[in-house]
Amino acid sequence: MAENGTRNTVCVVGGGIAGLSAAVFLAEKGFEVTLVEASPKLGGRTYSFFDKKFGGVIDNGQHILASWYNDTFKLLKTIGSLDKLSFQKQLNVEFADIEGTRFSLKASNLPPPLHLAGGIMGYNALGFKDKLSLIRLVNGIKKSKWPDEELSGINTDKFFKLAGQTDGVIVKFWEPFIIAVFNAKPQQTSALLFAQMIKRGFIDKGGSELVLPNGFLNEIFSEPAREYLNTKNSVVFVNKAAREFYIKDKKVTSVISEDNIEIESDYFVCAVPFFDMPRLFANNYDEVFEKRFELEYSPIVNIHLKFNSDISEIFGSRFIGLLGTLSQWVFKVKEDQLCVVISAAEKTAEKTKEDIAELAIKELNECIPLLRGKKVISTRVLKEMRATIVPDADSLNNRPQNRTKIQNLLLAGDWTDSGLPSTIEGAVKSGKRCAEIIEKDKL
Repeated sequence: MAENGTRNTVCVVGGGIAGLSAAVFLAEKGFEVTLVEASPKLGGRTYSFFDKKFGGVIDNGQHILASWYNDTFKLLKTIGSLDKLSFQKQLNVEFADIEGTRFSLKASNLPPPLHLAGGIMGYNALGFKDKLSLIRLVNGIKKSKWPDEELSGINTDKFFKLAGQTDGVIVKFWEPFIIAVFNAKPQQTSALLFAQMIKRGFIDKGGSELVLPNGFLNEIFSEPAREYLNTKNSVVFVNKAAREFYIKDKKVTSVISEDNIEIESDYFVCAVPFFDMPRLFANNYDEVFEKRFELEYSPIVNIHLKFNSDISEIFGSRFIGLLGTLSQWVFKVKEDQLCVVISAAEKTAEKTKEDIAELAIKELNECIPLLRGKKVISTRVLKEMRATIVPDADSLNNRPQNRTKIQNLLLAGDWTDSGLPSTIEGAVKSGKRCAEIIEKDKL
């Protein structure tokens, strides 16, 4: 514990990506960090585990990063795992529809957004009118045809009508894009947030390329982050749930754990889900926060499939988008292992795991016919019911800032007002902001 007035100690409650990021960036700046996590693992949703029954290592969920994830790349560079990512030189995504037809979306070498126009013209899943409507929308966003005030109060389904998008481009391009980025459907996605992501991904230079993990999530995020914190003399607790933030004279003085351990510090970063706030601040919620957080969650379902033989050549790409199915993306994990992802999965998540696995295998065989002769020998279905917040227009006004009314208490999480959807980058950015605020206050 630092001497009174030095303000060099920080307690981070929550060891997901936001909490890990805050802890790493604070430790990098020389702060003494104590990280407290309720579960036995770090990394939140970005974790891996060995499943004996399945017969291999499984990621909780598959993740595609984008080339504009600058804060995430800074985090991984700091903890020494940036080399475990594979960067596309230009956007290149393969799709397969329910008839088994393959389509390729590959950006050209022209400067943005012309590179996208070139790629769209070669994307044969769309008709000519579909392609023109898509290009007009992107060009309209580039030229600020629709002011922020007009977009801030509506969701993307209404924006598509406003922008004259065809049914074909919505179903075969925009819906897969929105579901992948936002884990939500167009009617659940803020038009303003959507337009901002189009600027980042399709209009800004170097923003459209995709980035894929080379390895399991633990190897990229939680394990190197924990090792880095250990080198910085930080203290990391797992299996230690926080019970209450103790506040006195408008200042957090300590966190009390469920096993009655009191952790004192100069600053505190609360990096837990918003639904835990009423419990952690049961005696002083209104003193800390402006209002109750009214946010909704959207689930993601991951179906892991292990085959009896190598399916690498049949599958081809590292990942494939599926069109006309409930399943949206399929990732090649190993030569005999695939993961099927169903995002915005409210109805699908209600099904039994057996029915979900059967559905995924059926749709996979329809879209990739050569897989029909390959036997699936084990499955594992993971339902992440609280995967991300629903990013509709109303949520923009309900996401809190990192600062609270308590000077030495900050919030981190992909649900805070990062200006981004509930992505890894949003979580990292929120943690990094907290570190920057604390450093500035210290100065």
